[in-house]
Amino acid sequence: MKILFICKGNMFRSQMAAAIYNKMTNNHDAISAGTYVGAPDEPEGRLIQDLFPANDPVQEILEENGMTIRENHTTKLTPKMLDEADIVVSMAEEPFIPEFLKKNKKVIWWDIANPDNATPEFVEETYKKLSVLVRELVEKQKIPSGDHLG
Repeated sequence: MKILFICKGNMFRSQMAAAIYNKMTNNHDAISAGTYVGAPDEPEGRLIQDLFPANDPVQEILEENGMTIRENHTTKLTPKMLDEADIVVSMAEEPFIPEFLKKNKKVIWWDIANPDNATPEFVEETYKKLSVLVRELVEKQKIPSGDHLG
């Protein structure tokens, strides 16, 4: 089953959700993309590790939990990605949602805030929220899981 997680810039929320899902299910069915990638402040194809300092709280909490996104690249959402996904989860905010995403019936909408400056506390809270939502998605869709992340 192919899962697509979406946020605005594809640098934090969607990347984290895909990493959690892939670890929880012990596979690599989830990918992520951003609706605003390619804009001047949201570069496409950039390595996550080049966008944030080494001690970035997003990287730290993922690594503390046995995951990494440092080698991932930012990816711009395309209509084809929606077509190829079995489940689409969007966390993008209204001003950054393209029409083709708004109209897609596969989309599940999660209300996860996009940080302007992610404090370690905000990142930890986001990680916890995403872990719960991903677990619920796995259970609802009856996706075999290998590691429930505790």
